[in-house]
Amino acid sequence: MDTLLQFEETLADEEVITRINAILEQALRDGTVDAAQQQLNELLRRYPNCTALQYNAAVAYDSFRLFFPTAPESLQREWKDSKRSLLERIRSGGNAAYWQSVTLSLAALEIADGDPEQGAAQLKELPQQTWDIGGMWALYYMKTDRPEQALELTQKQLYRAVTQAISALVTMTNPKLQPDPDKRHKLCDAYRTLAETFALPDRSDGLLLELYLEQGNIEKAAACFVQYAHALQAPFRLPDPDLFAPGLPARTSEPPLAAVREMLRMLVRAFDQEARYRPLWAVPACRAALDQLKSGLEQAPTA
Repeated sequence: MDTLLQFEETLADEEVITRINAILEQALRDGTVDAAQQQLNELLRRYPNCTALQYNAAVAYDSFRLFFPTAPESLQREWKDSKRSLLERIRSGGNAAYWQSVTLSLAALEIADGDPEQGAAQLKELPQQTWDIGGMWALYYMKTDRPEQALELTQKQLYRAVTQAISALVTMTNPKLQPDPDKRHKLCDAYRTLAETFALPDRSDGLLLELYLEQGNIEKAAACFVQYAHALQAPFRLPDPDLFAPGLPARTSEPPLAAVREMLRMLVRAFDQEARYRPLWAVPACRAALDQLKSGLEQAPTA
């Protein structure tokens, strides 16, 4: 009967991404979430068994909160509850491809805005793997005369290890974790070195900007802001193919997604409005860099 009625129970992953992005783009164009949220709900009703759609819809609710931070608290709570409901549905469905990811997301929700002990219990359900079997698989591929597969696997491992190291360095620059400014500066230097070595995007000037502002060193903070503003406007830097391809297939640079553009807009608003950045605007180079950021956002396509 489903076949006769051309009823589609699920969507292909690529189609899910296309439709979710279109919904987010519409929300930004309209300046309101009403029509976009209605489309998202309709899509979920039409494809009630599509796990990929449920997962990406949960991400879309986060995007709504990002796009419309001044939305009424009741609507913010509705988006958060809808996200939680979708994640719980995926988790209870037992889809192996998503189970660990949604369990981690649910744990994060509980720890951030719920019962931290419940979040900890969910974290304990995740496998606590203390070894990496990737090296053994690479050895297996080499022993069975498949060096190409061994290379691809190892390159993916390398990329994951480097990005995880950068993420850890960024986390450690939080003053609550590392109050010593000299040690935080060393962490920023390590981040920059890793990014330069592996040809990855470098945002270390943004971390140094906060450090110098905290120390009251406006001259160095201003220099970091100018560099950071340039980095934010630079074309997306793809991983070095000599190090990561074919493990990470080469891609052409694409315009940033709506969520990325909106995050940049929020960052610019923070620069423009928050008191701690005001000393920078007395420096002509900083003011020019900020104006250039604003101009770039105004000219960016919204669809």
